[in-house]
Amino acid sequence: MAKIGRNDRCLCGSGKKYKHCCMAQDEAAEREKLAVAAMATTAAAAAQHDPHLCDDCNEQLDAAANAVLALIDARKFAAAEQAAHEVLTRFPAVHDGYECLGRLYQAKGDHRQAADCYRKVIAFARNEPHLYDPHFIDHFQNLIDRLDSRSAAAD
Repeated sequence: MAKIGRNDRCLCGSGKKYKHCCMAQDEAAEREKLAVAAMATTAAAAAQHDPHLCDDCNEQLDAAANAVLALIDARKFAAAEQAAHEVLTRFPAVHDGYECLGRLYQAKGDHRQAADCYRKVIAFARNEPHLYDPHFIDHFQNLIDRLDSRSAAAD
């Protein structure tokens, strides 16, 4: 299927040009999709075991964090929030709980709280830079910058 041009009529049937109708919404959805893909790539790159934890604990952490993400994907936000706080309680020496909370708040549209959680993730990486990929902080800083701009636009 051919890509719709900015000046073409919108496919939604409104009769308006695409640029004056659904283009901004479609572009936002595409940016969000790219951000999720980038997060997954970063998570995969950072999937090495945390030296603070034994192998069994690392597996438990991975399972707990993946459970939170599955709840977020299922839009079960209350359960996801409770599970994310459990990750924070059980594994306070690692960033994963804050990353889960950030993803939750981002999915809920609470950009300020998501950015605050991601700042805490960056703090973990800055405290022990030898444990993190060099692009880890950049990825989360980019997320924070986008979320902060959305928060400012909402005000």
